[in-house]
Amino acid sequence: MTPGDYKKILLIVLSITAYSCKEPTPVQQEKPSVYIEKNEAGYQLIRYGEPYYIKGGAAGRDYLSELKEAGANTARIYDTTNLQPVLDQAEKLGLAVVVDIPLPKFNNAPEYYEDQELFDLMKAKIEPVIRKYKDHPALLYWNLGNELYYPYLYKSTKFFSNFNALIDLVHSVDPNHPVSTTTIGANKLRVLSIINKSPQLDFISFNSFGILSTFEERLRPITPLWDGPHVITEWGVNGPWEAKNTSWGVPIEETSTKKAEQIRQRYNYYIEPLKENNSLGSFVFYWGQKNEITPTWYSAFHEGKKSQVVYELDKIWKGNSSDNVFPGPELNYILLNGKGAPESIVLSGGELAEVETILPEGKDQALQYRWEIRKESWNDFGLSERLPIPFRNEGRKAVFKVPSNEGPYRVHLFLTNGTEYYATANIPFYVLNSENEE
Repeated sequence: MTPGDYKKILLIVLSITAYSCKEPTPVQQEKPSVYIEKNEAGYQLIRYGEPYYIKGGAAGRDYLSELKEAGANTARIYDTTNLQPVLDQAEKLGLAVVVDIPLPKFNNAPEYYEDQELFDLMKAKIEPVIRKYKDHPALLYWNLGNELYYPYLYKSTKFFSNFNALIDLVHSVDPNHPVSTTTIGANKLRVLSIINKSPQLDFISFNSFGILSTFEERLRPITPLWDGPHVITEWGVNGPWEAKNTSWGVPIEETSTKKAEQIRQRYNYYIEPLKENNSLGSFVFYWGQKNEITPTWYSAFHEGKKSQVVYELDKIWKGNSSDNVFPGPELNYILLNGKGAPESIVLSGGELAEVETILPEGKDQALQYRWEIRKESWNDFGLSERLPIPFRNEGRKAVFKVPSNEGPYRVHLFLTNGTEYYATANIPFYVLNSENEE
């Protein structure tokens, strides 16, 4: 090889080296439809290039139009059953939708994560759902499991690797939408377990009711380890587990008037300040009508009418700070034979009993009263049948004959006044049948 040949080889090597050391030509990456952005102020949800703060109702499948009218922008749907028409309606209304992918809870069905065959079957059912709906313009993000009882990080379990496989599956099939999971309250160890074992989640979601008042305080000790983005996926009035009970163990429900006050206070004192602490928004529970302990415990609607909770949320979501008087019916509480629910009222079967409504002073309401009696719904989600027991003088005061069969019951009151709103209250009582005594 001649010196000239060496020179040619050297020039080729130098040219290759020079080319490889050039700065790569930047490739313009298209951003996802929805993503989390971190800036100087903290974390923010970005949807189609614009900041997006969630003002939502949880489980708004049947009342999407009313949700939009009240000033909200997002619905949370708890399952994927018949999802297409829900997404289509939301799109027409200008609402975004958070879609839950239901998963078995680890605390009572660990076999779905420990048994690989069961897990693979579950995974195989999830993928086509993601593929089918991933490009729908109404989709905001995926919520992978509700209150899974995510195991603590020191547990030896296949849950972690398999749950992460589901997160990775959703991300790979749909890179355009974030993935979250929902946990209960503000359990520090569970939050640390999630961020340690499943760091590929885009953010964490929380269901928080009565303990919402201590949400920030509970999580403050772990802020050096986690101070990330989050969503309050359920908030509202106290849950039945947070209420006072009668002596026979049933929870005492607040009136609709009291619930509206709680909603107003909790949003202003606890939800609103979270905006400054990486909150991406929140969902009130329950936007619809459902039976849980009673037909009215969480329900924002009843038989097509709105509760005062809807009125308060309308003002909150629209930023209306006016002191307009609520046009619907209001009440303070009801009494049974002159006693309140905390007195654990026991009645004898067959006797006559009187119920009475205590109303706010100074408000002329022109009320219509409807009283009814139902057996206690021991099954949290089962609606007990309305009993065919007539009320005499069905007005502010009414008299009824106590059922003869022993057991727990409730008297329910529904108030209307010609507006689109209703008010409600109920009072539990227990029947003892003297015929059974010796």
